[in-house]
Amino acid sequence: MCYGWNRDYQNAREIPRGPHAGKGPKNYHRSDERIQDDVNDRLTQHGTLDARDIEVRVQSDVVTLTGTVDSRQQRRMAEHVAALVTGVQDVHSELRINQMQHQGQQAQAAQQQQSVH
Repeated sequence: MCYGWNRDYQNAREIPRGPHAGKGPKNYHRSDERIQDDVNDRLTQHGTLDARDIEVRVQSDVVTLTGTVDSRQQRRMAEHVAALVTGVQDVHSELRINQMQHQGQQAQAAQQQQSVH
C-alpha cells in the first residue's frame, strides 16, 4: 500500500533521516537569497538570542554576520545557528560585543558575588 507524500509526512520534521540525507538532486544548489532567508528566520526564531542588531549577508554560500550582540555566548549562538542552515559552506563573524551591555553584566555578576560572601 502506497500513501501520498502529504499523508506520510505531515511536516518536514517527520522526514526520515538516513544514509542519503543531504544528497540532493543533480545540479541542485541553494541560492544565496534562500540561504539568507533561512538564516534570518532561524535567528529570529531562536528563543534565547536577541538578533535585532545582527545583519546577515550571503555570498557564494558563505554567511557573514555583522552587528552587535550582548555577550560572547550570543555571538557563538548566532554563528552556530547560521552554520546549521542547509547550503552554508562557511560563516564569517564580524559580530561585536555590545560593550555597555557586557560591562553592565560584569558589574551585576560582581555585585551578586559580593552579596553572597
